[in-house]
Amino acid sequence: MHSNRAFDGSPEDALAIARAAPLATLSAWDGHAIQSLQAPLIPVVGQDGEVVAFEGHAPLASAFVRALDQGGDVKATAIFCGPDAYISPTSYASKAESHRVVPTWNFISAEATGTLAFISDEAVLHDILDRQTTAYEASFRPSWALDDAPSTYVHALMNAICGVRLTVDEFKATLKLSQNKSDADFNGVITGLLAQDDYKARAIAARMSELERG
Repeated sequence: MHSNRAFDGSPEDALAIARAAPLATLSAWDGHAIQSLQAPLIPVVGQDGEVVAFEGHAPLASAFVRALDQGGDVKATAIFCGPDAYISPTSYASKAESHRVVPTWNFISAEATGTLAFISDEAVLHDILDRQTTAYEASFRPSWALDDAPSTYVHALMNAICGVRLTVDEFKATLKLSQNKSDADFNGVITGLLAQDDYKARAIAARMSELERG
């Protein structure tokens, strides 16, 4: 996460980022090295609207699972990456005044830290897979459901995976969108991003345009 508090997002921002970019990078320390794995994760939201956990699945054969599944608690972090874009100093109006400008990178991300558990119970794992499928198929017409596949086929595939559950202690968002720049420089960045033929640059420009500047 970025240390500049000007870039801190809200809990709602963090949840929106995780839902829009569910393929998270899970990282944990196994006592010898940092182990990492990319896995799609779905949020588990409590009655108060706060994210209490993230759930997904991972291959049993992965180095991540082999190194960490020792039966104890594992501290881990899940990073959800939204769009990002390079910011050229040529976008800043202040460049013509002092040349005291340097390149940077704007980005949107969320980070969840907590305790990671591996799930082998078949019924619980099936429920995770079913909820993942429901979440990711929501925009498809027609949509696919886990029960559409033969149960014997699903059962065989489930023998090669385990569930993962990250119980969240801290969940934060970073929206590094040039909030610390003057209005002239801020608007110049938007103009520069929109001039690029790059969907991520345009996505960052769109998010910047939504900001309320005081």
